[in-house]
Amino acid sequence: MSYQITLNTWSGSSKAEAVEKLAEVFRLSDEKATAIVDHLCQGLPWRFERPIPDSQADGASTYLRSLGFAVDMQSVEGEIKPLSDAVSTAVAPEKDKAETSIPEDSYRFKFQGDGRTLFGISFVNLIKTVFTLGVYRFWAKTNVRQYIWSQTLFSGDRFSYHGTGKELMRGAVWFGVVLILLVLVYVTFNIGMEEGELASDLLGFIILIMLPALMVGAWRYRLSRTAWRNIRFSFRGKRMDAVTLYIVGGILSGLTLGLYWPFFKMKTEKFWRENSWFGDVPFRFSGVGKDFFKKFILAILLTPLTLGFYLFWFTADLKRYLWSHTHVGGATFHFPITGKDYMKLNVANFFIVLFTLGLGFPWVVIRNQKFVTDNMVLAGNIELNHIVQQMKDSGAFGEEAMDIMDVPIDIG
Repeated sequence: MSYQITLNTWSGSSKAEAVEKLAEVFRLSDEKATAIVDHLCQGLPWRFERPIPDSQADGASTYLRSLGFAVDMQSVEGEIKPLSDAVSTAVAPEKDKAETSIPEDSYRFKFQGDGRTLFGISFVNLIKTVFTLGVYRFWAKTNVRQYIWSQTLFSGDRFSYHGTGKELMRGAVWFGVVLILLVLVYVTFNIGMEEGELASDLLGFIILIMLPALMVGAWRYRLSRTAWRNIRFSFRGKRMDAVTLYIVGGILSGLTLGLYWPFFKMKTEKFWRENSWFGDVPFRFSGVGKDFFKKFILAILLTPLTLGFYLFWFTADLKRYLWSHTHVGGATFHFPITGKDYMKLNVANFFIVLFTLGLGFPWVVIRNQKFVTDNMVLAGNIELNHIVQQMKDSGAFGEEAMDIMDVPIDIG
């Protein structure tokens, strides 16, 4: 008996090692092996064109899985049937990832919201917030999220948001208490001008150190209140790990005049994504800084020469790379946008807000959400019906703290 071997995705830690070992096992050139791993990261499967003897099947499967490949072994008789959406062994020169086809059996996202409805919700929220002297803002934020989440679908089923305005208000109160205590400490030790400057610097440093920890709290709360098919997401990263990561990354970025940024970015994305779970299934991230270093240098050179417009292409490349290296179960996300797509979206959004004096912002929110869902797919093997609930609860302390300081926490 012989077997056909199909690789569905790759989610290992070392891309260079995966390429080297894949080339060695299947006797491929480094160029072909590199192209295959790149396409696997996008959820495009690859099948070896020759059968594997029964005596070698188990060993090959175990070895490839240890390298991070999702392996499918099936017994065959006769010739191997090629995959219609697979990567051919005779890989052509690599094209822009945004041009790569997406498997037909991919899980797709969809958004059904509209600007008029969101404008109505926002208008009512504004009136109630004004008449309650700002207190209703917590419920206003919750109302908008519930609408956006409920209009977002994945594989035909809607997401849901279970946060409440009361939780957000309680988080804001706790953060206010912390700020008051810090101010009291500042006032208590503010004896002279020099001591005052020292205390002020110390207070600013404490708040800066707190930011990563608050980001963890905010993301933990938001995921714990998000569900799909009544199964909730969760975040399991530790605050101290985030603080250490951002302090070390910030220092190294400063010492290298910003050249460490691609490596810092991939480390932070790994922290946020790999500590995120859907039920009992964790997300994984296989991106590495050195893969994106050349694009970062190119952006430094071209952004001034293009009056900043190259940032649209750089941002699109970055988002495409981050999602193509994000995995859940045996599947990989695919976000094939181009710089032109991203520029058209943002330029149009700018003029909508400008010409409507801000009244068109709800339409901008809808456009952004639709842009993401229209382009995002999840390709590969994942048993959605086998995922079970493992909810981790969280308070809204960090959520409101980040909102008060106007620090974004959206990932990717």
